[in-house]
Amino acid sequence: MNLNRDFPYLVACYLIAVGLFFILSDILGATYLSAGPPGKYYLYGLSIIFIAAGTGAVYLKYRGKLKRSGKSIKEVRLEAIEKLNDAALLANIALEQDDDQIQNAAEERLKELSN
Repeated sequence: MNLNRDFPYLVACYLIAVGLFFILSDILGATYLSAGPPGKYYLYGLSIIFIAAGTGAVYLKYRGKLKRSGKSIKEVRLEAIEKLNDAALLANIALEQDDDQIQNAAEERLKELSN
């Protein structure tokens, strides 16, 4: 399973499962969830919304309509490091960041500021 590729499917299936869980819990008479007549209709409505949203997301992903737009978090962080002038913050990023590329960018920016 490629989590980057399949994450939208995972979220969509989770939405469907939550919707089905609430509907089936009430229909099957589960003791942990009981809703009276006014609340029962809201529960069914919310469950149907969850199921529809999940089904719609699966359809959109399958048809290729869910595409990543904009910059990634890493790209935004690298741009922010290029604009940063605080040496203490850059040193902190260079020492404690898990991503090697971001660490290297912070180190390079520190060298630029010290010159």
